[in-house]
Amino acid sequence: MVGAGHPELTARPDAKDIPEEFDLRLHPELDPVARQMPGTEKATRYRAALIRSLIDADPRSHRDLMEELQRSDVPMQTLAIQLFAPVAARLGNLWCTDEADFMQIAVASTRLGMIINHLSHTSAKLVKERRPDRRLLLARTRGTMHTIGVSIVATCFRDMGWEVDGGVELEVDDSLYEKLLKARYQLLGISVGQVSDATQCSDAIRRIHASPMTRRTKVAIGGPAVRLQPETFKSLGADIVAQSALEVMQMADAMHY
Repeated sequence: MVGAGHPELTARPDAKDIPEEFDLRLHPELDPVARQMPGTEKATRYRAALIRSLIDADPRSHRDLMEELQRSDVPMQTLAIQLFAPVAARLGNLWCTDEADFMQIAVASTRLGMIINHLSHTSAKLVKERRPDRRLLLARTRGTMHTIGVSIVATCFRDMGWEVDGGVELEVDDSLYEKLLKARYQLLGISVGQVSDATQCSDAIRRIHASPMTRRTKVAIGGPAVRLQPETFKSLGADIVAQSALEVMQMADAMHY
């Protein structure tokens, strides 16, 4: 009631207005739910070392750290949420503030993607309990350049026991619908790179929900554009509109299929 009477207290501030030390994208450990993830404290201690290794001209730095992370006892979900996601956000900030040039960020992003994919697939082999009734197909809107988030989501769901297909190479086009028709997926995740891709998402959602073969598949959308203008995407008909990997994990886990 108090919040309703004082909208200025509950209005969501723009990302640029949030002090860095309170930005959940950079400090997910401040989120009460994320803070409960096992190994959180240990994962956060790797952040500075990971950023240094990604920008270091010597490629041995990130390879050594990748091996160290592989030997650590930190669960992949925790590494994804508490280490990889905030480091990716930090790289974006370094680019926006001109603290790093294009080549440094391009190399760092490529290295981070390699680390995520390597650890994700290695960890997936160790997951004992698979959920055949939980299959996720990941795709991105055409032209989306930010793909690390897709890899992070894939890592989290594999660690939860889901079967994960698709990824950064699959765009929202006819090949996506062909995959949906060939296999039963409980969830489709679409990463949206630009706000102008809203129409592309809306058309895809309508097409999926209109077909008897795919209407039971839930659709989740997220990505940079959704974080930038969440209200624009909440009216498109998606079952899940998430602004972080942790959020889509929680919402997907709570849904009935």
